[in-house]
Amino acid sequence: MKRQSSRTSLKAIILFSGDNVAIATANIKKGDIIKLGGNNIKVLQNIPGGHKFAVKNIGKNKEIVKYGQTIALAAKNISIGDHVHVHNIHYTKNIQFDFKQQPDAGMDFTGVPKTFKGFMRSHGKAGTRNYILVVAPVNCSATVVHKVADYFKSKKLARIDSVVPVSYGGGCALADSGDNCRVLRKTISGWITNPNVVGTVIIGLGCETVDYGSIIKDIPGRIRKTISAFNIQESGGAKRAVEKGIAEVKKIHSKLPVFKRTDIPVSKLVLALNCGGSDAFSGLSANPALGIASDFLVHNGGTAVLAEFPECHGAEKHLMGRCARTKDRIELKKIMKWWDKYTKDNNVELNDNISKGNIEGGISTILEKSLGAIAKAGHTRINQVVRYAEPVTRHGLIFMDTPGFDPVSVTGLIAGGCNCVAFTTGKGSLYGASIAPTIKISSNTEIYLKMQDDMDINAGIILDGEDIFNLGKSIYCEIIDAAGGNRTKSEKFSMGKYEFVPWQFGEIL
Repeated sequence: MKRQSSRTSLKAIILFSGDNVAIATANIKKGDIIKLGGNNIKVLQNIPGGHKFAVKNIGKNKEIVKYGQTIALAAKNISIGDHVHVHNIHYTKNIQFDFKQQPDAGMDFTGVPKTFKGFMRSHGKAGTRNYILVVAPVNCSATVVHKVADYFKSKKLARIDSVVPVSYGGGCALADSGDNCRVLRKTISGWITNPNVVGTVIIGLGCETVDYGSIIKDIPGRIRKTISAFNIQESGGAKRAVEKGIAEVKKIHSKLPVFKRTDIPVSKLVLALNCGGSDAFSGLSANPALGIASDFLVHNGGTAVLAEFPECHGAEKHLMGRCARTKDRIELKKIMKWWDKYTKDNNVELNDNISKGNIEGGISTILEKSLGAIAKAGHTRINQVVRYAEPVTRHGLIFMDTPGFDPVSVTGLIAGGCNCVAFTTGKGSLYGASIAPTIKISSNTEIYLKMQDDMDINAGIILDGEDIFNLGKSIYCEIIDAAGGNRTKSEKFSMGKYEFVPWQFGEIL
């Protein structure tokens, strides 16, 4: 996609006819007159871009309506033109919420690629890249792993994209039968079996809880043949372990075939949908545009995986209504109950998940954020619900239970088999996965222009009047190109070497 330029910005937009708030598409000064729906509205305070202001008088304890849904209640009387934000509204779990599944609105799915240039694997999956991993299952071996990978930075290796270090800040002093230990093992094994990985060297210290034997239990035999493993203690220390690690990588590399990209059906593409550093524009531009791209992918037989359960808080009925199978609705109910207990045990609420950056950007409640976050999933039915880092085994739209913390969420999605990532941001998140091409989509033109070396696509042009369907179609094509070998901005900057962050249970939402 060519670089997109900005056009004269609209001052404000109303999303649904029943909404009683509008969203400023640029900074509005106190006293400005805004024309909306044939009415002239005088703004009573300065309204930052992305923030809401009232287009109707709203009485105390009456609903604040955005996206056609109640997102909060008024904490006091709010007049037309008032700034509507955390200072004069409040969130309550008693809000009645009903989000019916939207139709595809007769979308025209013609004229887009139905294949991508990928690498077909012997086990039936397809890769978008070729990586050799050097894995530290415990923090004690992290330095050795990075030194091994660093050795190959200046080496031009045929057949693969690079040697990638995968290290983690824990891995020891864990209860062998505990959830943290189980999830860590599952996540590491999921990364090793991701179709973008063609070989792995596992380097442990020698006394860690999560070791080679426990990691490979769920790894098929054919993939085990591409894995080498040893520990530092038996190798004679760190220096010798680095030397041995380099030798093992070379040995694996020497046995690799010559990989050639071929036309592969889009049904082999598994796209992770994620967002981070959201602003009020994310739910207006980047997320719904990505949702259209997701619909294109699913329509052509591919798979899109929505995650971040806390981002969906308050909109669970919407997710459950979209589940095509009863077993997935039941699984989603179990996940909801688990999160209720998890948050209670840790003395937190899902509403606490709103970051300072979200609030500064205009998001007032977790419910408001959820409606915009779910827009990434488009309009199709959910065909499978899986737990964190579990393999995705069906096509179509999938939901994975992950926390909302970006690196943790995407780490689990890649462990589940995602071979490509689409990441939306409003404030300018830098996240990029190390082993899956990550397409970053900015929700506004300002952040796109400020961070052009990091952002691949500018969805802010929607706020300037660009057709959202056309942009969604372009995003789909950009995903196909990235899967086919076009390097993303994250890849060019080598992002992701320190973003392997498995979910460790505690106060992480």
